[in-house]
Amino acid sequence: LRSRLAMPSRLLQILVFISGMSVMAAEMTGLRLLAPFFGTSLVVTTVLIGSMMTFLALGYWLGGRWSDRKPEFRTLSRVTAGASVLILLIPVLGQPVLRTSAAAIRPLLQGEEVSEPTVAVAMLIGGFLATLGLFALPVVLMGTVSPWAIRLAVTDVQTAGKVSGRLYALSTLGSIIGSFLPALLLIPLLGVRNTFFAIGTVLMAASAPGLLRGARAALPPAGMAALMLLPPGTVRPMDGLIWEGESLYHFIQVVEQPLNDCPNARYLYLNEGVGVHSIKCPDPDPDREARGYWSYMAAVPYYFEEPEDFDRALIIGLAGGTIGRKLLANFPDIEIDGVELDGTVVKVGETWFDNADPRIHPIVMDGRTFLQVSDQQYDLVLVDAYRQPYIPFHLTTHEFFELIANHLTEDGLVAVNVATLYGETQDLEAMIYRTMAETFPTVLRIDASASNDILVGARKPKDIELYAAQIQTLPNARLSRIRDGIQDKVHAEVEGWETARLLTDDR
Repeated sequence: LRSRLAMPSRLLQILVFISGMSVMAAEMTGLRLLAPFFGTSLVVTTVLIGSMMTFLALGYWLGGRWSDRKPEFRTLSRVTAGASVLILLIPVLGQPVLRTSAAAIRPLLQGEEVSEPTVAVAMLIGGFLATLGLFALPVVLMGTVSPWAIRLAVTDVQTAGKVSGRLYALSTLGSIIGSFLPALLLIPLLGVRNTFFAIGTVLMAASAPGLLRGARAALPPAGMAALMLLPPGTVRPMDGLIWEGESLYHFIQVVEQPLNDCPNARYLYLNEGVGVHSIKCPDPDPDREARGYWSYMAAVPYYFEEPEDFDRALIIGLAGGTIGRKLLANFPDIEIDGVELDGTVVKVGETWFDNADPRIHPIVMDGRTFLQVSDQQYDLVLVDAYRQPYIPFHLTTHEFFELIANHLTEDGLVAVNVATLYGETQDLEAMIYRTMAETFPTVLRIDASASNDILVGARKPKDIELYAAQIQTLPNARLSRIRDGIQDKVHAEVEGWETARLLTDDR
């Protein structure tokens, strides 16, 4: 009798641990499922986590009621087995829904005409809610495990606290492991789809012994594991797709599309693919796509009194190295340190874009962290790390720009690409201008494109007309596309900056 009771007790503890792990693993992997279509902004993360907590709360409530009606390990195992099957369906059913909603909304986000914008927005919201619905059932079912397990394990009120504490500790330990496994191991090795399959398989392996005896208990998880052998296909199909993959931070795509008179330009897209993070025309002339904001950033050294005298530049937000390439095209003898948070993006840049240039030195690190640990002085710092809705606040504050100033030479310059969505106000740009003006005696605005303004700060007072004046006198053909009309693009300030909020680490 003692032997028969011991086995269910161990199985119950395993089920509690695996269920706790599966909840958090599904939640963390869910963020990556949504990323290619909705991005990884704070809003998306908040909605997903808040929804998961809601589903768990409902599961706890139901688990308490169901466990009183059916205080049976076999019934609990049926519930968790059902949750494991539902986890398998999340990527299978979720991706078609997400693709449809993203296809409807993408033109609107890119400033293009949409015949039925209300329908497009409705499809976006509907796709997001439908995907959350895919998580609802399995998470609710897994939420029933803790109260149900306590109901089964407590046989004496004198030890109820000890037993419940042990089970909650096991569940929480599983949740801790489930938080780390997807990001650090499963997604990089297996991808998002197979990570969901792996989570479902492990949960089924913990559930099956409560339903089947002997070797038969291995059959359901083995069948589920076999699904991982199926070819995954493309996450977000696009015309001209060259490569796509996952990293610790992003969903990444390299796509070949026409640009101006370049028929086969390469584009680097991250996450939902609204913003272009790097671009290159591989042939016949790699500078045919020179009209982008990258060219204006690369021309910032012409705000020096002696542009040819600067030696070293830092780019925060290297991506694929487009700004670095254009900077080297104008100033071939300089050295560039390029800081990029995502090491996989750096490797993609080495393969498809410009990071393999020996004059560009990629550094995989957060930009502010690098400034805090480096003693290197720079003549020029270019910040290209802002892109709606991904603007790291710690790279916008007064403390950050003070840190940059400490790394600039006496005549040093800092330029910040402030990218916005089409049709947005200048509120964000005014705040960043105000914040930069606290540190730099001269700040000017360059109207680079419809969705990109560049703010340039100088360590010492300068004539704002110098930038345009020096570009207009250049014989360099590489800047011919931005030379015309450059004077009209340079402004002394951003409207409303005097009353804008000063951004600090605290606020």
